[in-house]
Amino acid sequence: MVTRVYYLLQKYSRDAICRDAICRDAINRVSTFLIVVLICFLFIYFNYNNALAFSPSSDYQPIQVIDGAGLYQKKLNQGNVAYLQVINLRKMKIDQLVSEVDNMGINQGKYYQGEGRYYSPFFERKLYSPITEEYKQLYGDTVFSIINCSFFEQYKSSSQLSFPVKLNGKVISAGNSPYGPVKKPADKYYSNIRLKVLVWDDKQAYITDYNPATGVPLNQKNVQNAIVTYKYSDHPSKVLAKNQVNKFHVIGTLSKDRAKGDELLLIVTVNRANLDDSANLLRKLGVKSDIITIDGGTSTFIFNSKQGNILLPQTGNLGDNPTVRNLPHYLGFRSKNKNNSSPKIFVNQPTNKVQIPNNKPYLILWRDNLDGDVRIDLYDKEKRIQEISRRTPSNGVFEWIPRIPVKDGYVIRVSSLKDKNIFGSLDL
Repeated sequence: MVTRVYYLLQKYSRDAICRDAICRDAINRVSTFLIVVLICFLFIYFNYNNALAFSPSSDYQPIQVIDGAGLYQKKLNQGNVAYLQVINLRKMKIDQLVSEVDNMGINQGKYYQGEGRYYSPFFERKLYSPITEEYKQLYGDTVFSIINCSFFEQYKSSSQLSFPVKLNGKVISAGNSPYGPVKKPADKYYSNIRLKVLVWDDKQAYITDYNPATGVPLNQKNVQNAIVTYKYSDHPSKVLAKNQVNKFHVIGTLSKDRAKGDELLLIVTVNRANLDDSANLLRKLGVKSDIITIDGGTSTFIFNSKQGNILLPQTGNLGDNPTVRNLPHYLGFRSKNKNNSSPKIFVNQPTNKVQIPNNKPYLILWRDNLDGDVRIDLYDKEKRIQEISRRTPSNGVFEWIPRIPVKDGYVIRVSSLKDKNIFGSLDL
């Protein structure tokens, strides 16, 4: 009996020790796992907040800083000024603000899949003030800033854009500039230059080479928004005007989170400097990749929600009765925070008569803040005569090829699927 009890006590002790060892091993494994998870979390959190909290050196004075964006001012020599905008694409949204089309410029495109194979529409040139007011009506307190963007060709009520633009998945222009790698460029320097393209989405932006013969990367489905333009050193103001002093925008990208891709878009705007000095400001901020420029000079425009109009697209000084320039293409920057503005659809009437020939493409453009799809119809007064699209995303662009004669007095109506009383109309 004693032997039996002794045996049981020893077995119990061994089992207990074994259980303790198993428990200790399990605890060690769980602890190790939790430590690894914590380290990963802290690493991600640290880098994430570093990216959002990026700020330039102390000589850039903040004008407005919000979660995901900042506007700063830096004093240059001789009383001149540079403005820096830092846009974090994880927190901010970029909208292309494009005016309506009055003429599609069929086969006039020069820079998309070969010359003369794509259209180069004439977009209405709009004053900055209605552009700003409309954007604020759509997005209210989430609006951060607006700048002018694409180069354009004609100084008339509507104009072709100089280089290709892709808007929400659709190439809306193949460009029409003579100052680029076309068969007969306006200056021989431009025969063999490499155009650049700025591509962005909801997480990152990058600048790369553009191929006008193939359309790469604009022809890629994953590229939804992009603008083609000059590398800063190929701008005619530098090449032909010997690095002229003027107003310019220069743009670069930057990563501060150590993840793949550049989440920061940096825009430097100078009121009086040359392009080399302007680009050098971006280099000093850490930009190592390509630097591009967009339309500048008398087109240069910056609006900020706190400061108002900072630079206006005009010739001369305010006291000299300057001419204010209307422009066909802007970029708007806004927070991804919840928008409390009421749903709206805006379609504006071009100055010129809208021309829509049979069996040819026409771009229907609008701006909205809807959270659902739209439908597009053709009306004769109040009578619907054709369903253009029963359902399409509310992304502001739709290519329509009419199969019936489009008569004077017809109306294109873009309306919300959720509420038919929310609509915008284009008179033909």
